[in-house]
Amino acid sequence: MAVLNWDHTMINVQDVDEAVQFFGEHGIVFARGGRHEKWGTENALGYFGLNYIELISVYDEARAKDFSRSDASAVYDAVQDYEQKLQRINTIALRTSDIEATHARLKQAGVPAGDIEVGKRLDEQGHLITWSIFFIDGTIDGLPYPFFIQWQGSDETRAQKLTEQGLIVQHAAGDLLARQAVFHVPDPQKAADVWGRLLEGNPEKTERGYRIQLQDRQLIFDQGAENHIVQLKFDGAGDPLKQQTLVFDQIKLSFN
Repeated sequence: MAVLNWDHTMINVQDVDEAVQFFGEHGIVFARGGRHEKWGTENALGYFGLNYIELISVYDEARAKDFSRSDASAVYDAVQDYEQKLQRINTIALRTSDIEATHARLKQAGVPAGDIEVGKRLDEQGHLITWSIFFIDGTIDGLPYPFFIQWQGSDETRAQKLTEQGLIVQHAAGDLLARQAVFHVPDPQKAADVWGRLLEGNPEKTERGYRIQLQDRQLIFDQGAENHIVQLKFDGAGDPLKQQTLVFDQIKLSFN
């Protein structure tokens, strides 16, 4: 059975460098990731162990208009937000230990999973970064699906390499670890049920909605109209971020 983990969270921004500066002013380190030539997008990455945040924006508007949502749903949504001047949390990527098995399981269950493709980009040092990935077209009553990714090599080898490259670092804000993604959706039970099938997890009822355990992290589905992830909750924040909520336009990052 494939092992699933919360790999990263995609956040749509208008300007990558401005977003990096914002987080840097609050003690959170991001580094330029590179460009997705195929989609006309670029990113910056902030690591919290192997889990990370991807800030994504458009650098080539012509290329960004040259693909459809069925090609790469999460990236397409990022482009649409860029054009509408929206900044918000997009969705999460789920890391799988066996992308072929995960893809086959979801297809058999009737999930509209797209083909597995090899993704690639050049990092700021000119190194080619590759991965296997597939997206899911459509939405859950307007809520974006996650997408699935598998990196080359073991988690241990990748963590060591990212540390050596200076990408996994100690943040001035503290020893941060993303513990929860909080979704606001009109129908928490339905959304949690669908995500539970994707993750092979059982949603648990809470006072406000539903919770799915994903290894040592949680996905929380509460009542709300946004139909998106509205908060990322972190452990390990030190002063002055402890017990504060950072607001980044429409993005609320809570540090507990």
